[in-house]
Amino acid sequence: MRISSSKPRNVSFLDLRSDNLHEPECGRSPLACLKRFGFTLVELLVVIAIIGVLIGLLLPAVMQSREAARKVQCQNNLRQIGLATILFEDTHGLYPPARIFPRQGDPVDLACGGNQPSWFARVLPFLEQDTASRQWDLLKPYSEQLPEATYNVVTTFLCPSRRDASNARVPDTEEVLTLPCGCSGGLIQVRGGAVSDYAGNHGDFTGGSTGSPQDYWQGGNGTGVLISSRGLCKLGVPQGWIDKIRPKDIVDGLSNTALTGEMHVPIGRLSQAPENGAMYNGEDLVAFARIGGPGIPIARDPRDTTIPIRGFGSWHPGVCHFTFADGSTKALSNQLDTVTLGQFTNRANP
Repeated sequence: MRISSSKPRNVSFLDLRSDNLHEPECGRSPLACLKRFGFTLVELLVVIAIIGVLIGLLLPAVMQSREAARKVQCQNNLRQIGLATILFEDTHGLYPPARIFPRQGDPVDLACGGNQPSWFARVLPFLEQDTASRQWDLLKPYSEQLPEATYNVVTTFLCPSRRDASNARVPDTEEVLTLPCGCSGGLIQVRGGAVSDYAGNHGDFTGGSTGSPQDYWQGGNGTGVLISSRGLCKLGVPQGWIDKIRPKDIVDGLSNTALTGEMHVPIGRLSQAPENGAMYNGEDLVAFARIGGPGIPIARDPRDTTIPIRGFGSWHPGVCHFTFADGSTKALSNQLDTVTLGQFTNRANP
């Protein structure tokens, strides 16, 4: 018996699907059968639509996650600023003045200051900014300081929900002066410099803003913790200050009195005076200090143009962050009533 030795033929994938090859629609072309396993245009459009819906569902969650991270960073910035201010008090036995500023009608020996650097320059050493701190001469007017000092951006002073360091300087400008009473004071030269998203608590609206010696913004009149203080003058130059705020002066308790907070700057007005002027410039109170209480609520959101520019406000939804005199950071509702807000900003809590 003879066994055939014919060579077995190679078997391809299509051979294994021979039942398909013999179907009428395939004919003699294997490619005709492969077309049966592709996607139609309708199927592709359905898949793309599903992917689009999934991205639409995920995007808000991603944005919320990013905002949550920025919010945490903002709180951390405020905490560092608050702790730096507390360390200043531990070192010197008193809080830094928001600025040196005279009071209308006071004696000549108190009638100096008004243009020295703000409290931001004084706390730099406690923020590990020793090099930047050494560039300042706190006895000289702001206009005579080195540009390296006045335009120095410190990222701790910036809220990441608003900006980065590339948008944190305001140039020299010439504009109509808006007095604390809201009326025009004529055309003035406004010095430029680095800006901040945070401000010291100058107090509430006690004393008003009518051009009298009792105005809240005049030296010694602030009801907050970081207030305008009258200078100890020598040859017309302030050598120190006389309105000194210490922890014992915060009669309502350190945990119930705001030290610093987020300043209200409307959308479209970042790094623009007067809403967001140079933070080191002691002449421009609203650039580094704010007030809150009856008549001055927390801004509802960055689009709120109904409150005065001297108020607090945040770009985080629903809340405004403050650091209190005990070093704690709290998120206050932007719907907080002004009476309660005034109790937080007035160190004597009337």
